[in-house]
Amino acid sequence: MAASGSDADDRRAELDLARRARRGDAAAFDQLVVRFHRPILRFCWRLLRSADAEDLAQDTFVRAFVHFERFDPERPVLPWLIAIARRLCLDVLRRRKVMAGLEAMPVSDQTAPSAEREASAREELRHLDRALDALGEGPREAIILFHIEEMSYRDIAAALEVPAGTVMTWLHRGRAQLKAVLGGAPIA
Repeated sequence: MAASGSDADDRRAELDLARRARRGDAAAFDQLVVRFHRPILRFCWRLLRSADAEDLAQDTFVRAFVHFERFDPERPVLPWLIAIARRLCLDVLRRRKVMAGLEAMPVSDQTAPSAEREASAREELRHLDRALDALGEGPREAIILFHIEEMSYRDIAAALEVPAGTVMTWLHRGRAQLKAVLGGAPIA
């Protein structure tokens, strides 16, 4: 029960920050940036897989600040920011005309227990990245937002500007395609 109370408090704090930011409170907007920078950066990275992700994450917040009057402060902030980031990332991808990953996912600086396990883990990540790249745009974005960013169907629908039923369809199809490509490994 404490977690739901904490979630409700967190949601109220987010709404308060959004209302204040919409009225022009730069400090409130800065707090929103601190709160949502990591999920926006992760989303941009998953779509671009390049150093451009950091620039696009920053551009997302610049656009949000400039157009904050368009934001409905009664709605969650993250889906709105994801929608902005998505449009910016897709613009970059269109300009490049490349939908495949450009770089392998970075490996942590932590020492791996063995070189073989590290090589195996890297290969599995590359295989997963290739499988994600093979998905259509909608299913790939839905999978990333649901399984990596842990967003709800409703928030994904708002971020991708599609009905919730479409999100569920994309998730179902994307999981089925990933399962087939990855050899039946469970996708949780």
